[in-house]
Amino acid sequence: MHVHGHHFRVMSRSGSTIDEGRPWRDTFLIGPEQTTEIAFVVDNPGKWLLHCHMLEHAAAGMNTWFTVG
Repeated sequence: MHVHGHHFRVMSRSGSTIDEGRPWRDTFLIGPEQTTEIAFVVDNPGKWLLHCHMLEHAAAGMNTWFTVG
């Protein structure tokens, strides 16, 4: 998944805490049936896209917008 307009840190995957130095990212991998918790400061106003980089997934609806006021 790719988050536009912000950088984040992956906090957990499917409930397991991640301890990888928590680098700042704008993209993360997510597997089938997996959940991923991310944390970021929502401080960049605008309308931003969250989408999958796999074109077939994006075309099937794996994308959305979020608005920061």
